[in-house]
Amino acid sequence: MNYPLITLYVPGTRPELIEKAKRCQPDAIIIDLEDTVPINRKNEVRRDISGILSDNNSPTLIRVNNEPGFLKADLKEMVRKNVYAILLPKAEDPDQIQEIDSIMTETEHERGLEKNSVKLIPMIETALGVVRCYNLAISSPRIESVSFGSAEDGDLQGDLQCSWSIEGTELIYARSKVLLDARAAKLPYVLDGAYSDIKNDDSLLKDCQLSRRLGYNGRTLVHPQQVPIARKAYLSNSEELEYYKRMVIAFEEAEAEGSAAISLDGKLVDYAMYKKAKNFIKN
Repeated sequence: MNYPLITLYVPGTRPELIEKAKRCQPDAIIIDLEDTVPINRKNEVRRDISGILSDNNSPTLIRVNNEPGFLKADLKEMVRKNVYAILLPKAEDPDQIQEIDSIMTETEHERGLEKNSVKLIPMIETALGVVRCYNLAISSPRIESVSFGSAEDGDLQGDLQCSWSIEGTELIYARSKVLLDARAAKLPYVLDGAYSDIKNDDSLLKDCQLSRRLGYNGRTLVHPQQVPIARKAYLSNSEELEYYKRMVIAFEEAEAEGSAAISLDGKLVDYAMYKKAKNFIKN
């Protein structure tokens, strides 16, 4: 499976929407056991989703609950074949991540799965989570990405007590720090969070474009109509791609002739720019 860069939430209370969500062709669906499930139905919904996963033939992500009364039970049921990753809401504590890793490892062993076969994605949704993002990102070998809580009126905005705007000013430091920490931790990709205004495609596109400029590779989505918009925004611009391909060719030709500095379209290109171009083409 390619990395799940464009992902779509399905409420755990609406399992009939899973197949419909797949038809929208996200990279993966996220079955939500947390915010879309009433507290008095969490055990029931967990059992229902566990049964569905037994017959599921495509990799799925699961957002679990991060409360003592539900977390361990969620992990024991959801760490299984065809679950690609667990999303952990409001991740703040590296020690907790290690405890979760131990539970997941134990469950993988019980189910005959390879260790670390189910990935873990901490969701950075609090001020403390932002501050500790790097330590969270390196706290377990099964961590493949982090997801930034950028949603309007979401947990992070509430914790910061800030406003929200399409320009992104209010969250720009936190959004950038999470990206920086994830890159420093050498995570292979970084996810931005949900966009809640499902009737405003133009704003979604602008927010995705900002997210991509900052360095995010994709995001979580809450409505099927958002999938093609986000995918278009996060795809490499064809003109950029062509430019970087020309850069690689020109630099390698110069390198073969004994030079490691050239000018391309009036811009200096040395090894740093060449490596950037190679990574851009690769990703």
